[in-house]
Amino acid sequence: MRALIIVGVAVSLLSCPLVFSQTIEINRQNRTIEVVVSERVQVEPDVAEITLGCVAYGRTHDEAYQANLQIADKVVKSLLSAGVLKSQIESSSIELSETNPGDVSGQPSDVRKIRQFKAIQSWHIRVAVSQAQGLIDRAVQAGANGVEDVSWDVADKESLEDKARTAAMEKARRTATEIAKSAGGKLGDLLYASNVVSGIMGLLSARPVETETASVGNAGNGFQTPVFSLQLFPQKVEEQATVRTVFALD
Repeated sequence: MRALIIVGVAVSLLSCPLVFSQTIEINRQNRTIEVVVSERVQVEPDVAEITLGCVAYGRTHDEAYQANLQIADKVVKSLLSAGVLKSQIESSSIELSETNPGDVSGQPSDVRKIRQFKAIQSWHIRVAVSQAQGLIDRAVQAGANGVEDVSWDVADKESLEDKARTAAMEKARRTATEIAKSAGGKLGDLLYASNVVSGIMGLLSARPVETETASVGNAGNGFQTPVFSLQLFPQKVEEQATVRTVFALD
């Protein structure tokens, strides 16, 4: 990312940065180099966040509801038997409603009759990346007919933020060194550093990118119906940090 570089003077040197900006005044007595840079770091994910679901139909509310309960019971049991803790499973949505005519449009009359109502249930689970593929396979075999979303994250977010800040600071020093050299001087001490610029710019977290999955069709229920060869491709987690630094120009 392009760096913003200012050659000037720091009127006052503050020993408690990181929470507010510093006023910079340019004059001939005190020379400084101010650099504002952003840097991104990427790491392999160690956490997968998966949303699974199942859709069941029936001639009546009760029939659809009971059918959904049977599938849901098998799906949850398959997850628990695979070592997933109950605390890792969250019900993210439950819906029982009359089937939208568009969902069964073009279907034979006998199919439309048994799909008068539908029950949808979904779960959100957070597990290790190494478990994700196997858990989805087991859930689908147990009756889950929807994989709504898979995203990637890291367990230690603070560590990733620290890496981004460190990378941004290193970039700021390199940039300031180059500017000092081109100005015929030498880079001096770091006088000020902050990861907040004008109260707006700061540490920015990149949204985890959704995985690519092989899927076909849409059952009209908000879930992608996975094909048998569904495979997950974990993507790196990205973090961006922006820092403002002021160095003395010797």
